[in-house]
Amino acid sequence: LLPLFIFIIADEIWGTLIGLYVAVIFGVLELVVTRIKDRRWDGFIILDTAFLVLLGGISIMLDNAIFFKLKPALLEIILCIILAAAAMQPEKIFMLISSRYMKNTKMKLNDNGIKTMRRMILFMALIFAAHTVLTVYAALCMSQGAWAFISGGLFYIIFAVIMAGQFIMMYIRKIKNSANQQNIY
Repeated sequence: LLPLFIFIIADEIWGTLIGLYVAVIFGVLELVVTRIKDRRWDGFIILDTAFLVLLGGISIMLDNAIFFKLKPALLEIILCIILAAAAMQPEKIFMLISSRYMKNTKMKLNDNGIKTMRRMILFMALIFAAHTVLTVYAALCMSQGAWAFISGGLFYIIFAVIMAGQFIMMYIRKIKNSANQQNIY
């Protein structure tokens, strides 16, 4: 997200064309610094930088920032496809995929856990899809500041609200289960 915010600042100071150059250069520098710092290539940063260079380059050639502004939406579309595809996999493949991310935990999923996880992944895919549509709308029809907020900060706010909602729902279920246990005795 940093190249997007750098673009906005540079655009305000020097104009759109210079803002695009600065954002593309900053994105490539971010890739190099991450490589040096972590001593490995990060697949997501490589993908992000490739989109940044490609769409930023197209925007520079056309002297129109719209392709650059659509970059976050394109990455989210890819993420939506990956999430939806992961959730739709047969159980054996789904467990193989999810075990990769849960290898450091002692948690094992039963049938109910698998259904819950699939539901959560599909829910996240739908949230990302809605955010993608909003980002495209902001890029095409709204101010640069609104686009910056929607494509960047709003994404994290949505996640925070979803996580808070999940914790609240778990807490309410825990209270209900505790009350039900007391009623049994």
